[in-house]
Amino acid sequence: MTTNTFPQEKLYTVSNVLRLLRVPRYKLDYLFDSRRLKEEDFLRMPNGHKVFRESDIPKIQQALFEMANK
Repeated sequence: MTTNTFPQEKLYTVSNVLRLLRVPRYKLDYLFDSRRLKEEDFLRMPNGHKVFRESDIPKIQQALFEMANK
């Protein structure tokens, strides 16, 4: 039996993140299209859907804040 030394983080779908941050979908899409957030830094399910860790939320908030202040 092996033990997992990493704490389990809560995972969020795109719609959960949008609801949590109260932003429209196009703003999150823009962050990825403009490479402010890199696709390879985030998890993908085997079916291709993006999922976000709880620790990713502050990164997304920071990118949204920087985009709004530009």
